[in-house]
Amino acid sequence: MFIHETKVKVRYAETDQMGVVHHGNYALYYEIARTECFEACSGITYESMEAAGVMLPLLELQSKFLKPALYNQVLTVKCIVRDLPTVRLNVEYEIYNEKEELINIGKTVLVFVDKNSRRPCHPPVNFMEGIKKHFTA
Repeated sequence: MFIHETKVKVRYAETDQMGVVHHGNYALYYEIARTECFEACSGITYESMEAAGVMLPLLELQSKFLKPALYNQVLTVKCIVRDLPTVRLNVEYEIYNEKEELINIGKTVLVFVDKNSRRPCHPPVNFMEGIKKHFTA
């Protein structure tokens, strides 16, 4: 398992008139945190993975809203990966506000896909080597 934290500041455009983050933006926060997590842990960017012929589309998205996130707050998004990726990559998320209150929990399932055939495939070897260095039982 490994956990990575990313800070995200809520921008005005992400909120409604009451200053509350629109629910659709949580998927964006997950993606920002997930991208930073895997770049930090594996040293591999999505861009370089795609250039090597592997894409990582989203298969499932779950989100549970516990408290509202508000304009100008700095949120902490925790990415939690409990199992090493296979063809699928399962990532859990916890979002905390500045008071360290848990305000959102979520989960995504992504699938490694060969860019040319559009068929599921295994993760790139260099990606897995980087991830394994940060993985604890």
